[in-house]
Amino acid sequence: MALFQEIKNRQAEFMKSFNAGDPKGAADVYDPDGYFMPNGKTPVKGRAGIEQYFKQDMSEGVVSAQIITEEVNGSDEWAFERGSYHLEGKRGTESGAYLLVWKKVDGKWLIHNDCFNVIKAAQ
Repeated sequence: MALFQEIKNRQAEFMKSFNAGDPKGAADVYDPDGYFMPNGKTPVKGRAGIEQYFKQDMSEGVVSAQIITEEVNGSDEWAFERGSYHLEGKRGTESGAYLLVWKKVDGKWLIHNDCFNVIKAAQ
């Protein structure tokens, strides 16, 4: 399977969990030692912290995530992904851009670094 499709498939797993209100399932797509670097906030290290961040997002009314993969490149063990996203919630839609570094661990792609930029805040 082509790298682009492998990464898109993993993003689909993330969206399925997140959109089902499952912060643990969403965080399981991340490397246990990964970093989540949200726009304007302190970076979070580790899967447990990332799960907590998603839990907070959901408790604040974020109900769905749409991830649009625009570019993927890499090798057998590392890949990067660039794209855009939309978060739907009780305050409206947030839209932005992101850059991910993926790491293959035991044959499975995991997000090692996640950084995003809010272009249009929810209103």
